[in-house]
Amino acid sequence: MELVTFDEAWARLERHLPVRPTVSVSSWVPAEPRWLAQDVAAAVDLPPFSRSMMDGYAIHAEDLGADTRLRVVADVRAGDAVAGVTVAPGQAVRVRTGAPVPPGTAAVAREEWVDVEGDAIRLLRPVPAGESVQPQGDDARCGDVIARAGQLFDGQTQAVLRAAGVHECRSFRPLTAAILSTGSELVTGPPMEGGPPPGQVFAATDAFLQSTLGHLGVSVAAVEHAADDRGAIACAAQRLAAAADLLILTGGASVGDADYARDALEAIGGDGPLLFERIWMRPGAPFLARPTPNGFAFGLSGNPAAAYVQFHALVVPFVLRWLGAKEARPFPLTALVEGEVRAKPVKHTRVLRGHLRLRGATLVFRAEDRQSSGSLTGLVSTNAIARMDRDRLAEGETVSVAWTRGWLPSLGLV
Repeated sequence: MELVTFDEAWARLERHLPVRPTVSVSSWVPAEPRWLAQDVAAAVDLPPFSRSMMDGYAIHAEDLGADTRLRVVADVRAGDAVAGVTVAPGQAVRVRTGAPVPPGTAAVAREEWVDVEGDAIRLLRPVPAGESVQPQGDDARCGDVIARAGQLFDGQTQAVLRAAGVHECRSFRPLTAAILSTGSELVTGPPMEGGPPPGQVFAATDAFLQSTLGHLGVSVAAVEHAADDRGAIACAAQRLAAAADLLILTGGASVGDADYARDALEAIGGDGPLLFERIWMRPGAPFLARPTPNGFAFGLSGNPAAAYVQFHALVVPFVLRWLGAKEARPFPLTALVEGEVRAKPVKHTRVLRGHLRLRGATLVFRAEDRQSSGSLTGLVSTNAIARMDRDRLAEGETVSVAWTRGWLPSLGLV
């Protein structure tokens, strides 16, 4: 059985990204996280008119340093039109924040810079040309690209597109996923009382898989469990892969006589190759991946801690790339190591579970004390993974990391 390096595994995944259809999405309808499929250009100037940035008085260029009285000839509020209103020498127009400034405006004298004398004002100080006026098109001109393909389309992006008059754009169609957890030892619901029966364990992996996929904007259409039966697992895999873009199968990924993940992935059909089935990584070396007629399938470890590492190290960046996040990749950030980490010398890429936090302006990663794939309780506080390619990481050394929780605000760093 071929063993591939972590980097080779990612390279093979990149080469087999499925083609994703695009759909039209509205800037006026809340959407789950999506990624833009095409560049987006402003449909109007932004702002669409020259506007006041402060409450004050629009004045003419000849009066910027005037100490004479300026007659107030109009009052313009946000939302008003300024047709027929102009500013001439010796005149002022009262304006509010966000209101259009009339033709002839050279600057806006702030409220606190003037004395009001009946229907006139007197400047208390000279006013710089352009003060408190944002010219039409200052932020973007009609036709300027304001968002690029591969950028996140969420409420924040929608706000920009609406302001720029863009009511529809193209994004990649959302993905659907199915999760198939296998193993005769799995108990898939709470018992009436007590713990699991002898020799059995509670199913756990599908909980974080479903949660994280949901945060990515992937709709999980099905979560199923199957006992260790070759035919039953293969039939379930075929059915779920036909109904979803992404199939994640857990358990049975190794080479034992009750490990049926490879058979199940091959039973899905299609001519997509098995990209790999073992990776030089720890934990989680048994790891399968192949394209399917509908999209893609992964076979992860049945051990929850190992599956957690496999999923976040390779599946999450692959799914992000598939969704349209062009820059997504494994371990996209760097952090300083807090506390020395030592491990037995091996050829594997180790993936450490731990906690990532900001110390001032610097990301700091502290590895969990217990890294064994048999240790699961640390996941309660784990929010990141780190890549370790040597047998020692010294205090203060830089290490490549990825969020496993709270990743969405960090997409700009991916």
